[in-house]
Amino acid sequence: MGLSIAPHDLLQLNSRWREVEADHDLPEWVLRSLEHTPWVVVRRAPALEGQIAVGVRGKERHLRQALTIPDHLVVQQVTPEQLLQSSLSPDHRSIAKERWHTMPALQVLEQLAVSWKSYDLHWGPAGSTGFELATGMPTLTMTSDLDIVLRCTSFLAPVLAEQLLEQTLDLPVRVDVQIETPYGAVALSEWARPATDQVLMRTLQGPLLVTDPWNPRLV
Repeated sequence: MGLSIAPHDLLQLNSRWREVEADHDLPEWVLRSLEHTPWVVVRRAPALEGQIAVGVRGKERHLRQALTIPDHLVVQQVTPEQLLQSSLSPDHRSIAKERWHTMPALQVLEQLAVSWKSYDLHWGPAGSTGFELATGMPTLTMTSDLDIVLRCTSFLAPVLAEQLLEQTLDLPVRVDVQIETPYGAVALSEWARPATDQVLMRTLQGPLLVTDPWNPRLV
């Protein structure tokens, strides 16, 4: 299938998703979750050609299952960036109007979209917010954080990172922004305000301390 995917993308599976049972000893809650909502999130982990490393969400926060799936099970792919665009258009929203009025994370997402509008950025919601926007399932709670993916293929100046970070503070919910580089991800808060000359980057090979997330070989 040759899907071009990235961590945090959401994938809808076709009716053959039960094929994964043959390769994984899956808990019963995973089967129930996929039966009800056959969506998974792409995770940062190695996978063989034709396979995708994904995670399954359960109803409770602690219920998370990592597995790999064949790419032919995917019928739809939704990126955080696409979710942002659809969320800004009331005519294309996948969830009820009442959720937008009552869920703080959704209200903060709209507020952040206004704050960051003047920047040339590629970003969108992930985590519980992204999952609810993609599937229409009510996964958010009143205390849910807002997880954001910020895709940066080229260097993001720390001074700009500081400006972006400032606009995520003092909001009704905690906003967690991950900067995705071609090599991995770093927290916006760490890149904007590094405690040392190195920051922690999540990579396919595991966590790595780097001085430049866009050129990690210079560490």
